[in-house]
Amino acid sequence: MGWGTAFAGAAMLLGGCASVSMVKRDWLVSPVPAPNMICVRPFTVEAGRAEVNRAGTELDAFEQKFSLETAGRFAGRLQKFVGPAKVIGAGERVTDPEHWVIEGRFVRMEQGSRALRSVIGFGLGGTRLETLVDIHRIDRAGRRQNIAVFETTGGSNAEPGALAGGPFGALPRLVAGVASTGLAADARRTARMVTAAIYEKLALQGVPRAGPPIRARDLSADARKRLAERRKAEREPVP
Repeated sequence: MGWGTAFAGAAMLLGGCASVSMVKRDWLVSPVPAPNMICVRPFTVEAGRAEVNRAGTELDAFEQKFSLETAGRFAGRLQKFVGPAKVIGAGERVTDPEHWVIEGRFVRMEQGSRALRSVIGFGLGGTRLETLVDIHRIDRAGRRQNIAVFETTGGSNAEPGALAGGPFGALPRLVAGVASTGLAADARRTARMVTAAIYEKLALQGVPRAGPPIRARDLSADARKRLAERRKAEREPVP
């Protein structure tokens, strides 16, 4: 297969540039109790959902490191735009009713191929990161109060790679591709979207926020339909 055919086929796979969107953001209480601290617990990884070219103890170490780093990204983003935030341990108890706890899990984690993304792009070697996020607090009666449930999806999968830049643009494209794609970049975008969703909700209630206005992006209707179709196909047994 020639390069022209490869590019044409890859173009059919385009599902949006490097981005993360909100699939769901359900607020379960009204009004939302404003926090004076947001505690972020490292997310778990759903069993069998990490496709990262690792196995055994190496996979376990990767998942733990990625989860801890992602929690740090969440806390840093929340600190900048919403208010005080910190990372807490997996088993750490939070009983202050004015503290939120954010926890969740990665339900899809696909590493893809950095080489294909950086050199060719246009859908080849794309990543995918999907999360379910839960926010809760312990109220003054000592009961768990669920505040919100979010779902995100996104990845790095549609930018042109270095080859599209010609002889003079190839190196800058290659450097930019390495910096802006991959699971770590997807995790940063996920933290950005979740933070924006929280920011918007509290701002609507007139709660002063730490940073300038930011907006969350909801998944488009077409992309939502494709996501539902893909998930349905994954659930159905292969004949």
